[in-house]
Amino acid sequence: MGFRSKLIISFAAVIIFTLVLALLFFSYVVGRIQDDASKKATDRLQAITINASNAIVAQSAYSNSFDELQLNLENIAQLLDVRMLLVDGSGMVRADSDTSVSGSMKNEVIPNYQLTPRDGKAYSHTAPLRDVQYFYFTRPGPTFKITSASTNSTGSSVVQVSFKFQDVEGQGVGTILQTDLWLAVPLSEINTDWRDIAKGLLAAAGLALLLAVGLAFLLARGIARPLLRITRASTEIAQGNYGQQLPIEGWGEMARLATSFNRMSREVDRSQRTMRDFVANVSHELKTPLTSIQGYSQAILEGVADDPTAIEHSASVIYGEAARMRRLVDELLDLSRVESGQVALVRREVDLRQVLNRVVVRLEPQATDKGLQFQARIDPYQPLLVSGDGDRLEQIFTNILDNAVKYSLPDALVSVGVDYNPGSGEVTNGNGRAGRGAIPPTIRVMVSNLGALIPEEQLPRVFERFYKLDPSRKRKGESTGLGLAITKELVEAHGGSINVTSQPTGQPGEGLTTFTIILPALPVRGYEPAPTNPRTLTLPGK
Repeated sequence: MGFRSKLIISFAAVIIFTLVLALLFFSYVVGRIQDDASKKATDRLQAITINASNAIVAQSAYSNSFDELQLNLENIAQLLDVRMLLVDGSGMVRADSDTSVSGSMKNEVIPNYQLTPRDGKAYSHTAPLRDVQYFYFTRPGPTFKITSASTNSTGSSVVQVSFKFQDVEGQGVGTILQTDLWLAVPLSEINTDWRDIAKGLLAAAGLALLLAVGLAFLLARGIARPLLRITRASTEIAQGNYGQQLPIEGWGEMARLATSFNRMSREVDRSQRTMRDFVANVSHELKTPLTSIQGYSQAILEGVADDPTAIEHSASVIYGEAARMRRLVDELLDLSRVESGQVALVRREVDLRQVLNRVVVRLEPQATDKGLQFQARIDPYQPLLVSGDGDRLEQIFTNILDNAVKYSLPDALVSVGVDYNPGSGEVTNGNGRAGRGAIPPTIRVMVSNLGALIPEEQLPRVFERFYKLDPSRKRKGESTGLGLAITKELVEAHGGSINVTSQPTGQPGEGLTTFTIILPALPVRGYEPAPTNPRTLTLPGK
């Protein structure tokens, strides 16, 4: 069963369930209304019957003429808004308030209807009623036989009450009081027409169900269409076609799903391109040293390098290229472990001032040899304590500063600036960390160098593996092209961030490139910035 069919069936099931509940509730309400109307009508008939019977008894005291009673019966029925009949023991209707069946025999009026009186004898009921269920209602004095809600021959619902004058003591046989008095009144309009209402409701429910199923079909098609597109696009991606994009229609969950799918597709496409570039770059990086190793080793084996100096030079090249491949493999493994989260940082309190001083001292010879002015600007009063792995932090700043020294123009300036941001909020816990709701303190390290301008569109790729500003130019030196990628992963592993900017200086192709690293710092209780200028250390180039 398809997704669309399941949606249609689900919608139809919910609609049917709702309609059934509505019908049950409607039946319950109508039943309550009918019972209430029947009770009120019955109570009214009981009161009317007593008054009517008293009037008839009063008339029988001075006249037993049914003709005179007929006129009196019509007046009483019209005044009380009831139907009244007097039926004798033979089943003859002796008086009728509307004169429609007066003088008729009971079996001529409704021959198939039987009434069981109190004495247990069955006789035909002469009132135009059918399918009526009777019950006894007894109170001190006369005995009433009361029907529930009934339907007469005209389709109207009525309640009727029978009164037996035989129960009145002292009345002789063959008189008016030997007859049975029947009274009937119509129920309320709600009780009269509830079956018609139910039929109309059922018809409306059927029509609503058909319309709802049609609407459900349209809705299901609208919901299933984007899902089918997503399914087809997912299949294309699984087959290697990674450039799939879905149209974003409307709003809501489907639009967000399409947006997320498009973003995923772009990321997958980018990851695949990165992987292909990575394989190509690794192959290229390995091909160059392997070619050198193969060429110089062949020269030794074939005797081309036959003197000690040539052999020593060939061995030196082979050793250097092998070492380069070893560094490449080590950095690839290191990057893989960092990206997969397999590197466990040995966190402790680290003073970044000491870390930066060690890195600057180590790189000072390179900067001096290249004629660079290497400048470190660090405020001696600023607390530069972080929680991190000291070796990895030193690796981070070594990569950044080494990259700045290598790619700086001769006789240029390489500067390091450090800022401490104390954040906001008080330190409330015992381990020196910022309390809940406080903005934690941070340390910002900025490394700037004057070198080649990095185009703005290439800035996001600076931290990719084997990134080259000029791919057509062969990489100089022994760099593997993985340092910045590893640096970014290590900075993020410490909970920090790194970004790069490159501003043109006005000279063609020349720019001031700045790497900014922000790391979470350990808060220092009672710290206030000193009003003095930061210390500047300048290492003049040769």
